[in-house]
Amino acid sequence: MINILIAEATKLRRSLVLLVAATPPVMVFALGVLVVASGNAPENWAMHTMAGSAIWAFFLLPMSVIGITALIAQLEHGPGTWSHTLALPVPRWQVFLAKALVSLGLMAIVSAAVAAAGYASAMIGLQLGEDAVMEGGFDPAHAFELYGKMFIAGLLVMAIQWTMAMRFRSFAAPVSVGIGGTFVAVAATSAEKGLYFPWLMPVNVLASESGRGDLAILMGGIGGVIVFALAIVWLSRRDWG
Repeated sequence: MINILIAEATKLRRSLVLLVAATPPVMVFALGVLVVASGNAPENWAMHTMAGSAIWAFFLLPMSVIGITALIAQLEHGPGTWSHTLALPVPRWQVFLAKALVSLGLMAIVSAAVAAAGYASAMIGLQLGEDAVMEGGFDPAHAFELYGKMFIAGLLVMAIQWTMAMRFRSFAAPVSVGIGGTFVAVAATSAEKGLYFPWLMPVNVLASESGRGDLAILMGGIGGVIVFALAIVWLSRRDWG
């Protein structure tokens, strides 16, 4: 299994996946610097962390999932190497499990990078802005805990996008689903039942209503694990000839 994971991770060097993965933290850093340096920074570090995580959960996380899962799937779909890959002397389910773990691992790295970019952007912005001031100090434990919870709550979205990307050869199918899901999330942000929509689970981690954030984490995490498991079994039994 370790060898399969190494092989799948090595394939990333032949694609644009790493470029896509680097885009969210760069965007957060650039936006953060501009906001803080212009004097429009939040009053304190806690609010800055919350604002950055909200942008990540609401928009950048689902967009990142679309790009990363689709490009990883295209490593096989593009050159038509599924038959060769699945003919390797290892169980098919291990191949798909490795692809899922690589996708999740990359998303976890991007999440951590975005959290770090939020901190770095404020530090640079405070140096550049003459009147830029934020009270308190950066709490790394709180920031990474928050982004970690959003990662767990986003597992269901990741599982859906990953399954669509692996199943369909066309790049358009998973991208259309992801964009459609994000659009519906924008329209249903304040809906009472929005909590149950996969694309809104990560941002609901920030909900002020008691228990709503915990429920989003629970549903997103358990739902994601179930969908990933079912998808791996289904895809491994499918005829890829």
